[in-house]
Amino acid sequence: MKDKVVTHCKGCVFATSCPETPEYKQGGCALNRDELLGVKSLQDNYFVLEEFCSTFRPQEWLDGLVFEDQLRSRQVVLDEIYPKMGYFIKFDNTQDEPIAQLRKTLQSIAEASYKTQGMPMFVVVVNDKVEYNEEIWTLFLAQFQEVSDTDYHIVQINEEMEDRYLVDEAFIHAKNAWIHTLTSGQEVPSNINDKLHEIINIKMEKLTLVEPYNEFDGFLFPAFLFKFLNGNRVKVFVDEQVDAGTFLEKVKSAEERSDSKTVYTWEEFYAS
Repeated sequence: MKDKVVTHCKGCVFATSCPETPEYKQGGCALNRDELLGVKSLQDNYFVLEEFCSTFRPQEWLDGLVFEDQLRSRQVVLDEIYPKMGYFIKFDNTQDEPIAQLRKTLQSIAEASYKTQGMPMFVVVVNDKVEYNEEIWTLFLAQFQEVSDTDYHIVQINEEMEDRYLVDEAFIHAKNAWIHTLTSGQEVPSNINDKLHEIINIKMEKLTLVEPYNEFDGFLFPAFLFKFLNGNRVKVFVDEQVDAGTFLEKVKSAEERSDSKTVYTWEEFYAS
């Protein structure tokens, strides 16, 4: 078994000294990462944390900030690790006024993003009716062209497929971010970004996935995990073990083998 990734705090600007000792010795962390991640050992009078710390920053990082940001360095580093978001939308052309329903969804994504840390990295609409593509593209331009660097794409589906595989098709355009899936007409909760940030970056809980409502709607997961597990397709691991389960089944199976809770329902997500 490979050793766990640890973090050496030596050189980190957020390491705080222990005032009771005459020579320098680390006594804590300005971001409480020692309490949240656990201290494995003390090396060269600095902590070795039991896990990877995303807020380790050297003096060069602090020196590179403008003076105002140096005074608020703790908030600056938390802003830097604020989760990036992307969205997969299944376009439902069976609804009344389907384009109006999609507009409502796109507007909710934009409004949720405006209130937090900027617009989403990408938005992908999965569509099985080519005659709607021009109107979908017009919505993209109206919502994202002039106000953000958001990438937007249409994935054209020409054959019937199970909803779970729509996620795999949309993933072609994914970037390194958290991904939320929904159907046109649904709206993104305004606090979803802040809540995710609180769970994974403030409380440091080991969230890897929020369970969907069905085979498509309501997923929330990091792109790297979907890629690593080969989504809903067959995954062949380096030891030649084969897992033919769905993405959700693979993640749940991994949780069962760990000693941590990593899969949440939406009720648990907002209660956390």
